Amino acid sequence: MTDALKTPVDVKMTTNIRQQGEKEQVNLEAKGEVYQKQNFTFVSFTENLDDIGEVSTVLKVGGREITVLRSGSVSMRQRYLRGERTEGSYETPFGTFTTEADTHQVAVMWADSGSTGRIQFGYDLKLQGASAGRYEVTISIEEDT
Repeated sequence: MTDALKTPVDVKMTTNIRQQGEKEQVNLEAKGEVYQKQNFTFVSFTENLDDIGEVSTVLKVGGREITVLRSGSVSMRQRYLRGERTEGSYETPFGTFTTEADTHQVAVMWADSGSTGRIQFGYDLKLQGASAGRYEVTISIEEDT
């Protein structure tokens, strides 16, 4: 079986978080890769988190859904499907937590090349059953030329 053709990309991710009236923005820039497999587009990149270390992130992107898989210093698996509540998990050195995402937005746009695009999704997150805020995520992917 041949490996899917991987295209090097620049990934920019902005996450806006609203919790108890507070607003926070988290920005990330990373080098990554985009590849196609079955009916999904995969975007992979590595984050360097302060005080935690390296985390590998894979986004599995379909038409109406996005699955975020993270492994390394923290592990996470969460599927986002517009209009649905989905369960996931978040594993840290301090223990594993159950997560629940109520997804209200999923928008995926790709250029003809299939390796430049924009992904947006928004959700309300619960951690161990308690509200952890509203998250709005925008990811820009540009072919690294």
